[in-house]
Amino acid sequence: MANVVIIGAGVMGSAASVPAADRGHRVTLAGTHLDRDIVAALRADRGAHPRLGAALPQTVQPVDFEALTPADLAEADLIMVAVSSPGIRWAADLLGRLMTAERPVALMTKGLDEAGADRPPRIMPAVIADTLQAKGLGGSPLIGIGGPCIAKELGLRRLTAVIYGGSDPAAVAAACALMQTPYYRTHATDDLMGVEVAAPMKNFMAIAVSAIAARHGAGENPWSLNAASFGFTQAQQELRRIVGWLGGRDATATGLAGMGDLHVTVGGGRNSRLGRHLGRGMTIAQACAGPMAGETVEGVDTGRALAPGLAAAIRAGRLDAAQLPMTVALLASILDDAPFTYEPDHLI
Repeated sequence: MANVVIIGAGVMGSAASVPAADRGHRVTLAGTHLDRDIVAALRADRGAHPRLGAALPQTVQPVDFEALTPADLAEADLIMVAVSSPGIRWAADLLGRLMTAERPVALMTKGLDEAGADRPPRIMPAVIADTLQAKGLGGSPLIGIGGPCIAKELGLRRLTAVIYGGSDPAAVAAACALMQTPYYRTHATDDLMGVEVAAPMKNFMAIAVSAIAARHGAGENPWSLNAASFGFTQAQQELRRIVGWLGGRDATATGLAGMGDLHVTVGGGRNSRLGRHLGRGMTIAQACAGPMAGETVEGVDTGRALAPGLAAAIRAGRLDAAQLPMTVALLASILDDAPFTYEPDHLI
């Protein structure tokens, strides 16, 4: 039996507790300050998660983050971070306060961190690494988790394939082995950069693909499968270029972390819903003030973090804007609150 600590009791962190507990591990599910209602509900009934739609094993221990101790993290065989991208610095600060020994940290958080006007964006593990290095714990293995994983389906133990990426092959293999079940299939790669760029970029691309599909739907068929496939293929080309620019591998962009996850995300979720509103003529501000009020759309946050470094790379000739038309058009919608005008006429 291993010790697994999951930080974040939202749908993804809670879903990850299911395979961990099914393996017989001691699982502590620590809610953030935003998860207090979830923790309270789960304490009373492991099947009462307000949003997941699946019951957690009785052995999962839900707690508020204040209950975590340095001993909990020192004894953890794996620490999993499952907060939203805006909460990554909060999670880094929590780890910095509680970690006293080098332990593997796996991130389910998907996002990019803006590094400055002339610099490429950073990946989420880099934010955690800054804190751990400052504490003298820079040897803690950092692992990125990507791939098509709808939380409810994982919570219901439906077949799910994901990819764990990190620069420490032994640590990645150990994390994969610790979490692997017949329904949760873990795959390993040493391409941490590729996983951590593809995972958030597919959220961004899903907005554009969904906008194209919605724009060309009509009547009883408000979603055009043909148009979605056209946009999906274009998204693949642009995702591969961006992953390569930031140092990831092409195979990662076209695999589970990139195109596999894009397929699931276009099929549903907040990024896809925003795209549908854009395809029907709304701006992002209109959608976020109206039908999507109060919802965090991580593809928008990814676009904002991507934009300064991407613009600098285009100015320097490291990237060609003509080869990224969908990306450029969606960034204009995000930064200028303009309608999404991209209309694919040929594949780049």
